[in-house]
Amino acid sequence: MSFAKTVKEELVTIPVELDEQLAEFSAFINSNAEFHIENREKMLDFRTNNPTVAKRFLQLTRTLYQAETSLITQKQPRLKQRQTIIIRIQSKVEDILSEHGLLESPLEYQEMMTRSDESKRAYLRAAFLAYGSVNHPKTAEYHLEIFSRDSEQIVFIQNLMVHFDLNAKITKRRNGFIVYLKDAEGISDFLQVMGAQNSVFQFEDIRIKRDFNNSINRLMNCEIANEKKIFVAANDQLKDIEIIETYIPESQIDEKTKQIIELRKEYPEASLLELTGYYEEVFKEQISKSGLNHRLKKIKMMADQIREDNGL
Repeated sequence: MSFAKTVKEELVTIPVELDEQLAEFSAFINSNAEFHIENREKMLDFRTNNPTVAKRFLQLTRTLYQAETSLITQKQPRLKQRQTIIIRIQSKVEDILSEHGLLESPLEYQEMMTRSDESKRAYLRAAFLAYGSVNHPKTAEYHLEIFSRDSEQIVFIQNLMVHFDLNAKITKRRNGFIVYLKDAEGISDFLQVMGAQNSVFQFEDIRIKRDFNNSINRLMNCEIANEKKIFVAANDQLKDIEIIETYIPESQIDEKTKQIIELRKEYPEASLLELTGYYEEVFKEQISKSGLNHRLKKIKMMADQIREDNGL
């Protein structure tokens, strides 16, 4: 089951008061309902591909208006047997049109129905149920969106999201517009706003585990890169030492340089920090990383001079 479907199945179980029911119903009919007249009868058709959403809309219709309804299904051959569910409202249509201002100024009526925070939450919940989606948190990209064919409608939804301090953006889509969230915290907060508590816990649990695993991988990659860097540096230093020992008699090498040569040969894979510890153990005196690095640079300069003098 997709994460979006999990969220929606939780959302339809949330109990709602009358004003929240009206806000949900308003979101449903403004997002995906069509008014038409057939054989002189006024009808409202609500379309969805999700049986869970269809059930929620049907419950609201019967609770709020006790309207007569019929169920129609249409196959969509392009979507692998997926069906469009049409809930047709066949009575109380004029009451619905009047209460929600569908033939006048729908936005004004929507604003009236979403004055309280709870009704705003309910509207966003239904808008997401009707035309929303969210990526699974285990994927590499966080993304939640709500679609609408109407530009004024999408701006209204965005304003509701902004009311809850959500950084919602709008962009054009093929047949309409989407309002979307891209950051994990914003998506988690939006799920919380809609009342999907269990989905919030699931989202955060998966996200934390994923981010933790990514952090571990980055740390391991960093350690591997550091080890490779140490190995390359140590290997170069051993080549410099080999050049020096080949061309310069031991008696002509100062004592401090000989100490570092001896130490590097003894511990060929040690890091600079580890060498400072070995130096103290072997020679019974302390040396800083910068002091040890200075001597290694001196060895490199000696070797480079030998190469230059001998055309190596």
